[in-house]
Amino acid sequence: MRTHSSGLTRDLEVIEALSLAESFTQGGLGVNRVAEITGRDKGQISRVLSTLAATGLVDRDTKTKRYALGHRFYSLSMRTREAHLALQAESRLAELVAQVQETAHLSVLRGGRVLTVRTVVAADAVRRSGWDGILSNAGITASGRAMLAGLTDSEIELWWQEHALDDPLPILTIDLPDPPEPINPKTKRARRPARSLKQFMAMLQEVRDLGYAISDEFQSGIIDAAAPVRDSSNVVVAAISVGASYDRIGDQTDQLGQFVSGAALRLSMDLGAPIVGPA
Repeated sequence: MRTHSSGLTRDLEVIEALSLAESFTQGGLGVNRVAEITGRDKGQISRVLSTLAATGLVDRDTKTKRYALGHRFYSLSMRTREAHLALQAESRLAELVAQVQETAHLSVLRGGRVLTVRTVVAADAVRRSGWDGILSNAGITASGRAMLAGLTDSEIELWWQEHALDDPLPILTIDLPDPPEPINPKTKRARRPARSLKQFMAMLQEVRDLGYAISDEFQSGIIDAAAPVRDSSNVVVAAISVGASYDRIGDQTDQLGQFVSGAALRLSMDLGAPIVGPA
């Protein structure tokens, strides 16, 4: 029986194009632009978009003629495991934000990428929105390392072989204002991405030893700390993370990591993880 998987894959290319930041900021994309992004015939793209629009997976603005992801995606996404996990994490993220006065995130590992599924924004955050749904390279983020450290050494080796050479995603850059109430003005020595499996394994062993991961490679001027979240089977299913500017955190990364570890531990216990110790 034919599954028409190639047709589905080609339809997903169109959906991926509509999920780009360009589509979000411009209120959708026209047929010509989608054809450019996918490298496909305009007539073919028009037919695909019409079919998707009929199912509710894509919406078409009658004035601008642009297409955007439709309401049905929202309905379906709210039934995913990620949505359920994000709902459970909301209060723990809010507690962490209150403790450190920085924006907190919940992320999951998807192949070589980290997907942010929930963000609770701090009151004075530079960036107010746009984190949820963002993909980033797992190997250079604290969240990615926190989750990968939960794998066995053989699993990590397989992950490295499959994803170490993944095309890098753009590194986010933002203009940082002078931070209020500096914790410590000293700046730690910048870390560098692992260049070999041996270096990467050493990084992950450090995460296991500390209980949290530290990275300054994802955003210029920002130190991220992340800790793993476990479910009732004691399997790492997510990571909680928070970032702070160099000028504010200085060499107090251990303090930041401990705050994040506490939040991750409490969420793990909420999920039924078999953890013994103070919450």
